[in-house]
Amino acid sequence: MKPQSNAEDKRAARISYRIDEYHSILANIYENLVDRDFKLVAKDTQFLIMELRYILKSIDKDDF
Repeated sequence: MKPQSNAEDKRAARISYRIDEYHSILANIYENLVDRDFKLVAKDTQFLIMELRYILKSIDKDDF
């Protein structure tokens, strides 16, 4: 396997892991909104916002 290919595979795995985590957080936000547990919604939403900001910064550096 070429080193570049291996690095790209690892990069894709990191991205996939993060996106899976975001899906889980979004599901939690949905469930907590339905249950009217707004403190947990606020906590998860703030976390997700911080993560999305990190993505924006990483795009500029191509650092995924």
